Amino acid sequence: MRAMKWLFAAALTGAIAAAAPASAKDYKIGYSVFWGTNPFLVTMVNGAKKAVEEWKAKGVNVDLIVTNGGDNDKAKQVADLEDISAQKVDGVLIFPGDSVMVAEPIKTIFNAQNIPVVITDIGIRSGKYISLIITDNMKGGESAGEYMAKLVPKGSEVITLDHAPTNDNGQTRRKGFETKSAELGLKVLKEQPVQFLTLDSARQAMEDLLVSQPDVKGAFAFNQLVLQGAYQALEQAGKAGQVKLVGFDLDPVSYQMVKDGKIDALVIQDPFKMGYEGMNIVLTKLQGGEVKEFMGLGTKLLTKDNAAEFANDPQVTGK
Repeated sequence: MRAMKWLFAAALTGAIAAAAPASAKDYKIGYSVFWGTNPFLVTMVNGAKKAVEEWKAKGVNVDLIVTNGGDNDKAKQVADLEDISAQKVDGVLIFPGDSVMVAEPIKTIFNAQNIPVVITDIGIRSGKYISLIITDNMKGGESAGEYMAKLVPKGSEVITLDHAPTNDNGQTRRKGFETKSAELGLKVLKEQPVQFLTLDSARQAMEDLLVSQPDVKGAFAFNQLVLQGAYQALEQAGKAGQVKLVGFDLDPVSYQMVKDGKIDALVIQDPFKMGYEGMNIVLTKLQGGEVKEFMGLGTKLLTKDNAAEFANDPQVTGK
């Protein structure tokens, strides 16, 4: 009788073990971001960390390795990806600082080793990934153009402050903005280069623009920091408010500037969801599940009139 009980207990234990999810495994996942101090990227990584917490509750432990590929040196992200590979990761998430440069280590390192890659936000020109999670940048740029057309009279000169000529999402935003602006009767000027993604470079670019195109009435940028620098130049030139500023993305400073009427509008993305879904996708793939190769996300437009609706956005609060 005692032997039968032991056999029954052993069988029950075996059944429970067999029913346990195959997820009882530890993974090492890398997350490579460019300009990782930016609130947009901090929020994106926080989304990935939230997903890690949820997987841990299901018995899957994840060692998340986050690298900041530098704020201006795009080559540093290539080196960081090499370092991530050296740590024997099972999968990698990447926010590319450059759609061309980052494609090379994806092909030569991760694709060559069949390590799953998820791209969050900025696309790549070549290389393979299991999923791309990205904002509809064309529609976002179009919404910026539509709003600009409400701010300035028909026939007004508008321009893009371009800090990222090899950044696919930036160029898609530019195309959306410029196409819609032209459709709505604005005169679109050739882009004004911004050498680096810094306040000083953006301020210098706007100063140069005011000399070369003194009649410009509106400026669009892919990033909120560029608008912050542009506003400084306008303020110093006594032209604050005379050139309307519309762009992408959010941080506490730009949020206050919108509330104060210094920046006219910002197209807002959802970086938290990018990181959250990206981590879920790479872990689902490693678990043998099916994943979506593409996930498109929408945008919202932040203006002075609706600023209160964005007060709790993670890019504003840092949470």
